[in-house]
Amino acid sequence: MKFSENKRQLLHNKRELLYRKAQGKIYKDSYFSKISKFTNKDVVINNFLSLEETDILIDKINCKKIFWSKKKYNCSYKEVIAFIQSKMNNQFFYLLIDTEWKYCGAYIVMNEIAEEYDFDKLISDEIRIIPHNLSFQIRIDYDFNEIECEYISYK
Repeated sequence: MKFSENKRQLLHNKRELLYRKAQGKIYKDSYFSKISKFTNKDVVINNFLSLEETDILIDKINCKKIFWSKKKYNCSYKEVIAFIQSKMNNQFFYLLIDTEWKYCGAYIVMNEIAEEYDFDKLISDEIRIIPHNLSFQIRIDYDFNEIECEYISYK
């Protein structure tokens, strides 16, 4: 019985992955636009993790224990950018924007961040920055013209 249960789960996961890949084609233009506006660079296809690699990344970060977390409310975008740049220290990071990353994959960025990002124009409300070493995560949440920045450090 266990073998058939594992086979069923494997088939379910494969179907889910195929569905997400198909949805990625729908979200591609929107996601690419958001990435391009955030990095102020053209999107490079080779900088995307596959959906499988992205799932592994998210699983790894979700399994880590939180060492320290701090939120800052009502900050400006420029403050957030300065904070990210100070923490990243010229290392590359994974960029995940809104929910499109679930369908298109995480994007690798080399500390390239635009000085301006229009959340309203791009219909965007969440940006996640995860360094290559997975030691912390920065979450930028935009809601009704207010930016909240959360820094989560992991053990």
